[in-house]
This record gives sequence, structure tokens and C-alpha cells, in this order.
Amino acid sequence: MKVFKPTLLTVFTILLFLSNHTGSKAQFEQKFTFQAAGGYVQAMQPEFFSQVFHNGFSLDAGAQYNFSRSFGMVMLVKYSTFISHDEFFAPDANYNLMGISLCPKYRFLTHTSVNPYVYGGASLNYYRMTGGNIPMMDWETQIGFTAGLGSDFALTDNFALFLQGGIKGVNHTEDMLMSWYFQAGINISMFKARTL
Repeated sequence: MKVFKPTLLTVFTILLFLSNHTGSKAQFEQKFTFQAAGGYVQAMQPEFFSQVFHNGFSLDAGAQYNFSRSFGMVMLVKYSTFISHDEFFAPDANYNLMGISLCPKYRFLTHTSVNPYVYGGASLNYYRMTGGNIPMMDWETQIGFTAGLGSDFALTDNFALFLQGGIKGVNHTEDMLMSWYFQAGINISMFKARTL
């Protein structure tokens, strides 16, 4: 007997169907939106870093202030861990990256339940490397950026799911540490405002 295994396309199709049949059109009439997300992250450069710390996971949480139906500002606390895949140079090592990002966000289809958007902005980042939970370097601070695109799927006026992906960069000694990411998350909106 075959076991059904949903793919990303299947999940996307189901969300699209549900969001188009809920009648939810007013999610962004609320001033504040709280959001949380988790997903996959993969190093792109520098080459040496991406060979040792190839991929890992990311977690975000924050709030969005909506100035209008189409424009908002998002402040996020971000955390990523890149896991070592080199058994000789850095066994059991992790590269931990924390940051605070401030990102303008623009939404394109504000009167529909499926709402694509783009965002991007600056970040302040803290990073260190650990080996077997033992710090191998002190926390260091650098500026960086994040940018991406995605889509909300509004299930009610106050609750939505979203998928998003993009790139982020952090100044790192002589090279820029670049990675791409893919996340799924939830939005919870509140404080309805008649002016939006």
C-alpha cells in the first residue's frame, strides 16, 4: 500500500485553495502583525566556509507595522546555525549567527487572500563558532543585509500562513558571508485601523 507523502507543491496548492475560499480580504487593515518562521539555510560564500559549514536551520520572530495595505516595516530577531560537515577540520562544530533586521516590505495584491511581497533591509549581527558546545571564538559584531520574496496565504482576517525565501549577507573579516534561506511561518494580525 502506497503512503501519501505531500510535496511542497501539494502544500502550496492546498493553501492556495483554502485561502481563496475563506473570503478573507482584510488582513492588512490591522496596524500590527506578529510573525514567526523557521526553515532551511545554506551557505553560498566564501568557498571555504560553505565547504565546512554547508547548511543548517534558521528561526525568526518579530513584528510588522503596516503603514498602508501595501507597505509595512518589519523588525525581526533572527537566529541561524550552520552545522559542520567536515569530520577532520571542524568535527562537531557549529557556526551560530544571531541578528536584528529592519526591513521595508511591499505587498502587491492587497485585496486578495494570496498576497505576494518583497522585502529587504539592514541587519546587525552577532556570530561565533562552537565545537561540542564549547566556544571556539568570542561573539563578534558585524553589519549585514537580508532580502527576499514570498507570499502570504490569509486564512482569516487575523491569521495567515506564509512561505518566503531569499539571501542574507554578513560582513565577515575580509569576505562577505552569504547564504540563502527558505522558510515557512505564521502571521497574527491585530489592532484594526480604519485608515488602512
